[in-house]
Amino acid sequence: MRDQDRLDGASNYVIWKFLLDEHALKTYINRVVAESMDANPLKKYKAEMAKAKRMILDGVKDHVVCHVASIAIAKEMWDALATLYQGSLEQQKMYLE
Repeated sequence: MRDQDRLDGASNYVIWKFLLDEHALKTYINRVVAESMDANPLKKYKAEMAKAKRMILDGVKDHVVCHVASIAIAKEMWDALATLYQGSLEQQKMYLE
């Protein structure tokens, strides 16, 4: 990901969110995915979870990493970023005005 596309804060959160939505790992950021007990699905789950987390960590600027680096699940990382930068509907209205 180019440096200018990396999440910097509320100013580019919406654009950054759409960039991440384009990837096949959308499931891992939209909901908590249950781990399978079978070997092959478990291996796939772990690989895709690691990829989703890596995409999030690679997609944020250095000053944002501290907010998500210690979180174990991609969905929770995504939620933490949304809480920080998405803002409420009221804030969005004020920004547009």
